[in-house]
Amino acid sequence: MSWRASNIPVPDTHLVGIAAALGLQWIRPWALPGSTYVQRLVGWPLIAAGTYLIAGSLAAAGPVDLEHPNQLTTSGPYAITRNPMYLGWALLHVGAGLARGSGWIVAAYPAVAWPMHREVLREERELGENFGDEFARYRAAVPRYIRRK
Repeated sequence: MSWRASNIPVPDTHLVGIAAALGLQWIRPWALPGSTYVQRLVGWPLIAAGTYLIAGSLAAAGPVDLEHPNQLTTSGPYAITRNPMYLGWALLHVGAGLARGSGWIVAAYPAVAWPMHREVLREERELGENFGDEFARYRAAVPRYIRRK
């Protein structure tokens, strides 16, 4: 994450993916099949959930420098997922595609997901190096994205 809007970290890959999808949508429209009503019924709650996760993440992290943390944040959304901001941006991305009815925005998500996952792995390696056993315990207790059965 490098671009910031009002202190909210925005993953560059999501911006590039959504911008490219909007450009493609303008050049060659690709509407999602199915009911616009259902798409919006699913899309807007995903946008709301993503926004909630990102806002909760920022509130839990407080004044911590997210690029160079000096403490491990494990409260708020971080108690449920180790990467709530990335999960929040994923929900926003897919939700925006659904709410807009854009096949391009939804299709851009897999192209964005892989580099984002690699970024998460890099950040988790750094957290492991910086916080040692504390991060190892946290990693063992909290899933990377969502809990699986």
